[in-house]
Amino acid sequence: MRGHGKSDMRSSRRDFLAFSRLLFMGASALVLCPLSLNADNIEALDLETIDPSTGLLLAQVCRLLFPHENLHESVYLDVVRDIDANIAANDPTGTLFKQAASILNREIGGDWINATVAQQLAVLESQQQSEWFNYLRERTIESLYRNPLVWKLVSYQGSSIEHGGYLHRGFADIDWL
Repeated sequence: MRGHGKSDMRSSRRDFLAFSRLLFMGASALVLCPLSLNADNIEALDLETIDPSTGLLLAQVCRLLFPHENLHESVYLDVVRDIDANIAANDPTGTLFKQAASILNREIGGDWINATVAQQLAVLESQQQSEWFNYLRERTIESLYRNPLVWKLVSYQGSSIEHGGYLHRGFADIDWL
């Protein structure tokens, strides 16, 4: 019978690490899978200034920027709805998003929505310094984390000001400190 030497431990550790990597990549792919919506679903939102295909593209970009496993697609559509409302209120950034759609489609070499998640992420990474990307990231943060559905997901109780501040609501909730 062979003893457990260092080479056996390295092999099992290497196997474990390889398996863990595959497991992580599989879980990430589930979280980052494309939205199951199409332009018809977006059209039902009745957006004023953003066309359905651009709305779908923006919702997918928002999801890739801030992926949450248990967050329903409608929350990302709410972000697009907020952006559309800003543009409709004469926000001059409307042209940024029309440019964003054409830039993403051009950079992917076709239809960005139908590209793989890895391709989409690579293109987004190349756009991180662009004006449209920074604006979309900021708007997504603002809109997404203002949503009470997201609060439940991240266990945020909401504002405490109306309830006397954190001294009386949430101050002693930290059990890990």
